[in-house]
Amino acid sequence: MKKYAVLAFAMIMMSCQKEELTVVETQEETTISTDAQLLSLVQSVASHDGSFDDVVDGASCFSIDFPYICQVNGEQYTVTSPTDLEDYTMYDELIPVFPVSITFADHTQMKVASYEQLMALSVECADGDLWNDRITCIDFEYPVTLSLFNTDNSDFQTLVFNHDRDTFVGIRDIETQIIATLNYPITVQLENGERITITSNETLKAEILNIIPVCE
Repeated sequence: MKKYAVLAFAMIMMSCQKEELTVVETQEETTISTDAQLLSLVQSVASHDGSFDDVVDGASCFSIDFPYICQVNGEQYTVTSPTDLEDYTMYDELIPVFPVSITFADHTQMKVASYEQLMALSVECADGDLWNDRITCIDFEYPVTLSLFNTDNSDFQTLVFNHDRDTFVGIRDIETQIIATLNYPITVQLENGERITITSNETLKAEILNIIPVCE
């Protein structure tokens, strides 16, 4: 009887070791908080693309928040979406009616009181003084979920991201005591409409790095 008990205990221990090994391997494949390069790439993909209204503000580092009014050829024109700007080029003079609110590439916002202030920000963008590490030719399909484990108090939490801003801020705010893992599979969509299913950190990193050279 004692031999059977020892054998059973040994089998339980082997099972626990196998389960622990599986958990460790899974964490290595999905833990994002220890990979600084991947964190940066995910933030760049989830950044705000402000290039769609360059005919108005002359800067891809930010965009003017909808709705707003522009003066065009002496008349007022209401802008409510990117499609309202499609018929205009950089040769057209569209002057916003101030004040307006703008959103930067890092999803922060500010009020702009005058055309002079807007143009000063545009110059800062052109000079590289504003954060603009955008990757615009690949997008996440939402929702995306992130599991967090706090090593200080053993607390678990799951965050559900439904928008690029959620993802950018959520990744940015990961603290040092947090182990953060992406819950795969996730889907990304390329600029040409192709959809790719991602199942690991390494695959996600590879897909983003591979697409960067062909981004406009």
